[in-house]
Amino acid sequence: MTGTGKRILILWGRMFFCVLAAAAFMLGNSPAVSAQKVVDQILALVNDDVVTRTDLLWSIALDSRAPSPAGPVSSDLLKQKLEVMVDQRLVAQEAARLPSSELTQDEVDKKRTELVKSFKSEADFRQRVESVGLTPDRIDDLIRERILIDRFVDFRFRSFVLVTEPEIQKYFDETLAPRIRAAGQVPPPLAKVSDDINALLKQEKINQEIDRWLTTVRQRADIVQLAEP
Repeated sequence: MTGTGKRILILWGRMFFCVLAAAAFMLGNSPAVSAQKVVDQILALVNDDVVTRTDLLWSIALDSRAPSPAGPVSSDLLKQKLEVMVDQRLVAQEAARLPSSELTQDEVDKKRTELVKSFKSEADFRQRVESVGLTPDRIDDLIRERILIDRFVDFRFRSFVLVTEPEIQKYFDETLAPRIRAAGQVPPPLAKVSDDINALLKQEKINQEIDRWLTTVRQRADIVQLAEP
């Protein structure tokens, strides 16, 4: 896109945000709709996709490692999640350009089960999603997006990443075995942990490739932040 085109997009985004803000003010001060004082806040535009504050809260709710969104959420966590959401939107946009088989309900159900199991309990999961207004249908939509992103990562990165036997041996000798000995234990034979080391090193390589790819994609993307999270 030309420099002029980017400036138009930025101006459009800001104008759009201002219009929404004005509408929110009028709604919030109208006696007829006094109950509708809370409207979602647009935080960023990623090419033609909107990222809202609700998107961040939903992402936090579905992350078992993050604190519950029901309580006060720190600005640092929201900023971190905004960066993650921008990256996810960029990956999802690239994934949408590739032909892909239709998602089945079985795939969605399996992914949802895995997601729920990552929390302390099903009750904990339900409390978190209900606290931010996530309905079962909306959760399934987000799960479908995750599956498409996973498919893209497998196609674009995982199938091309290889871990060699010398790399496995080096990790065992220089990282794993010393760590186990430092804990006062005896390292297991390499053969018993070789598969785990392979999976770990492969994921590290995939993450490195994704980071490099995202750096390039971000450089050519139109990313406009409209508000602080």
